[in-house]
Amino acid sequence: MQPNERRARGARSKQQSTGRGELRWSAVFAVAGGALALGFGLFFGLRILLDEAKPSTLVISETGLPSIAPSSLVVEESTKPDESFPLGSFENPIDLSEGARKIVSKESTINMPDISGQELVYSAGSGSLSEPLLETLYLYDFEQDEEREMAKVRLKDGEIFETVVNNDYIAWVDTDQQGSNAIYCLYRERIGQEEEDAIKMVRQCSFATPKLRLSNDFLIWIEQIEKDEERLFVVDLISEENASMPGFVESIEKAMNTYGVSAPSISGSQIVWAGSDPNLSDEDRILKGEQSAIFYCDMSRFVEDGYSPEFFSTGMYVHDPITNGDAWAWIDKNKAPDSNLYLKYGEEIRQVAQGVMLYALGDEMLVFYKNGAIYAYFYLTDQYGRLTPEGVRGITPVVSGRRVVWFNKSADSGKDQLMTLTVPYTFETTAQQEGDAAP
Repeated sequence: MQPNERRARGARSKQQSTGRGELRWSAVFAVAGGALALGFGLFFGLRILLDEAKPSTLVISETGLPSIAPSSLVVEESTKPDESFPLGSFENPIDLSEGARKIVSKESTINMPDISGQELVYSAGSGSLSEPLLETLYLYDFEQDEEREMAKVRLKDGEIFETVVNNDYIAWVDTDQQGSNAIYCLYRERIGQEEEDAIKMVRQCSFATPKLRLSNDFLIWIEQIEKDEERLFVVDLISEENASMPGFVESIEKAMNTYGVSAPSISGSQIVWAGSDPNLSDEDRILKGEQSAIFYCDMSRFVEDGYSPEFFSTGMYVHDPITNGDAWAWIDKNKAPDSNLYLKYGEEIRQVAQGVMLYALGDEMLVFYKNGAIYAYFYLTDQYGRLTPEGVRGITPVVSGRRVVWFNKSADSGKDQLMTLTVPYTFETTAQQEGDAAP
């Protein structure tokens, strides 16, 4: 497939919002590894404390800022369904756990995976936790039920973290967790060639391990380049050029230490990240506290003269915003146990859950971990489903389309156990049950 064809497959229409504004471009590109061509065009603390009911709704007011509608959230520790509530509510979620199956790995310790279509990528290893352990990169094929070794760690005393995958690339970070990091990319069309041709070092960086995100031909991450300075880097994997995102520094400069640890997200050609709300004055920031905007841009439009990132004012703090190209989700605290989970679809913002730190967007669903269970919120029908069987503890979900992968923490084999489930698009609803029960 030609580069232009590959780029075209991910182009999406940019989401429009009444709270959006315009962000002026930074005048300077920080280019590393070569000149930036105009053609550049240009996802964890796991214990949760609270529980919740149906989502509340934030209505976009005439000012363009959202206001929270009354919430029906309740605190509840049991995940046992309460049949006094309608089927599909959080208290009585639809049981969608049937069909979940194990992913078999020869290794005992598995790192946080990433998923794309019918494939899963992760680093893993076996042995003592006192030594570097996650030294091998694996690709798992769901259809073949097969685990395949793809690469070994290259950094001395390092391990492989932040694995990401799509049809064309696999990327990861070699890190010693002490400030030495090397980002690598495996070009899948070159598999079978010399390793040095197939695997390229994208960038070396210091300080914290960067959180990689991958879509189409773009690899992105936020990188700490100085003690008090972060940049959002974007790499065009076809040209192998990388540059910092114009406008990012300006968007986070009022609270860089906060937004520098909030990961960006990319889906198709849409990139989103969290930053200070440009509509909030310094006086309001003191009186009301930090409030965020979600900044977004369409990579396919970067060739247009005058195009610049836009932003949506949320009226709250935003951490780790994610996108599937149609909806956005985020939490309102920096991975705190009492973080609230929100979803924006169209002009509406919904409070989906309380006490959530880990979540992922799939096709027409928001999947999240809470109280030892994996849930899915279906935002087109305003329903909840439970993906883990009752009494089985699951954590850290990842999603691609309708396929979900998580760790089964109820397994007693002494090994990390991954589970997978494909969530159906149609399932029995309350109305169908009532219809079945009718004479």
